[in-house]
Amino acid sequence: MTVSTTRERILTEAMRLFGEKGYEATTIAEIEAAVGLTPGSGGLYRHFRSKADLLAAGVLQQIEAVADLTAIVDNPERLRRLSLRERLDILAEAGFRRLDAKRDLNRILHRRDLVAFPDLLEALRDEDLRRVFQSVTHWFEAEAGEDAPRRDWQAIAAVLVGAIADYWLLRDAIDGHPDDVDEDRYRAAWVEIGLFAPIETGGER
Repeated sequence: MTVSTTRERILTEAMRLFGEKGYEATTIAEIEAAVGLTPGSGGLYRHFRSKADLLAAGVLQQIEAVADLTAIVDNPERLRRLSLRERLDILAEAGFRRLDAKRDLNRILHRRDLVAFPDLLEALRDEDLRRVFQSVTHWFEAEAGEDAPRRDWQAIAAVLVGAIADYWLLRDAIDGHPDDVDEDRYRAAWVEIGLFAPIETGGER
């Protein structure tokens, strides 16, 4: 493996192990073994100064990754030819795929491993999560238009984004929904609920 490939492989495997086992429970030797380096050889330290440095690099890499969800909600005109129902379905799908792409980071976050790293937690909150909530808020505001009745779009976005996140996290935690509601059915129900938000705006359904 080249130096750059080895470094990326270390990042990938470390984040996977941190997500599966927890940051504290994962050893450097385990990461080295997962990458194909000799466990305990210290080969990882040729790329990262410490386990904490490795965690920071992995978290920041996922924060900086291009998110399909924000790309969709920040450019609503590209979907304007579709019905509101279709646009909501695309938004929900993008939300689920974003969570899939950030699986390891989601697991690390909900293990509360980042509490010991307040700078990383702040970066994740401000540069990733808050951006998603703000983007979805602006999306609903744009859908409603200036003449729509006043609504708390920030809270509505929080409820709808949170619903997708809650389903994803529960399914990930127990390997399936407890009442066997699959993603397609859940997404369809989410769209039905989402249709009520701009219903008084005259927007098409």
